[in-house]
Amino acid sequence: MAADTSNPELLTLRFKNHKTTILLLVSRQESFTSVKAKLLDAIKSTGVTQINKQPLPRKADDVILGVPIDNNDPSQGWIDLEIPDMEDDGGKKAKKTSVLNATPLGAGLKDGMVLAFKFRQEGAKDDGMDIDDNEWDVVLPTFDDEEGSQVNGGDKGDAQAEDGDQA
Repeated sequence: MAADTSNPELLTLRFKNHKTTILLLVSRQESFTSVKAKLLDAIKSTGVTQINKQPLPRKADDVILGVPIDNNDPSQGWIDLEIPDMEDDGGKKAKKTSVLNATPLGAGLKDGMVLAFKFRQEGAKDDGMDIDDNEWDVVLPTFDDEEGSQVNGGDKGDAQAEDGDQA
């Protein structure tokens, strides 16, 4: 039996890494810790051990979520969803927790929204301030108007090579 998605407390979110897309039904009030655990469980339940040669983490805490810089154009890049702890003038970490770090509702996520995910590498320091979209391995499908076919990530070189093979 299909899940009832007419409940306004539930969201269907699309999680992308490289060419992989995973749809999850989550509660608006569910913690991101729980959402990350569900995402990791969903990936592991398929028998996948790595995505694009990147091994799956053992802990959900090592899953990093990102939101589009521009919701209308995800090709503009991604920014870390988690807001890092801020330091006060004395160099001490402030113990303020952002609502954005807590739930999809607090982050303003909407039904059907796309989020990127990546895995924290062991020993890597992530300060959460990096918005370089090279850090996010997300391939977005595009539609090539001239050819009338779908090309992954706008890589027209592959499409042209395929055309050359057909001639």
